[in-house]
Amino acid sequence: MSHVFLEMTMTLDGFTAAPGVSIEHPLGIGGERVHDWLRGGDGPAEVGLGPEGAADATPDEIDLSVAARMFDTTGAFVIGRRTFDVGEVPWGDDEAFEGRPVFVVTSRGREPIERGGSRFEFVTGGVGEAVDRAMTVAHAASVCIMGGADVARQSLTAGLVDEVRLHLVPILLGGGTRLFPDATGRRIELEPLGAEQGALAMHLRYRVERGA
Repeated sequence: MSHVFLEMTMTLDGFTAAPGVSIEHPLGIGGERVHDWLRGGDGPAEVGLGPEGAADATPDEIDLSVAARMFDTTGAFVIGRRTFDVGEVPWGDDEAFEGRPVFVVTSRGREPIERGGSRFEFVTGGVGEAVDRAMTVAHAASVCIMGGADVARQSLTAGLVDEVRLHLVPILLGGGTRLFPDATGRRIELEPLGAEQGALAMHLRYRVERGA
């Protein structure tokens, strides 16, 4: 069985994207700030590292290290259709997923396509089917669920996630797409695994307690 982890970035007031998400603005109008940490920042921050961090790492290095860690053990990705739609043109032949297969949860079927060395397959049977297919091709490697908020909520509610990796950006966006706008329908207990303070985000890891 593959380890399944959820990777999401969220502002302090709970938004994953600003209003007006489109191909021209994949993170909404003015929402690029939400994912600035993926490119590293230059602001000062006190570093309190978990066991995975190096004591002498700078905050910028922590951000970049956490971003790279997403690919360390990942064999396949699961994303939502809107994430694919707004990213398809900007990604082009860019190796955004470093050649790993990507399964797109959608209600609109489409033939598989190749982009940036990755094969994108479109799954109409729901997030559970997408995760199952990702686990099959990932073999012993992990499956990463990322983008967007709706797929994240569905995967958590369905009990598909082993670990949550949440990147908390210290801004109040004021509007947009919330990660948790309503009740999930079930209680989910999370066990803290670690926290690392980067220059532009606090990186949190939690184990999802099964059967809670």
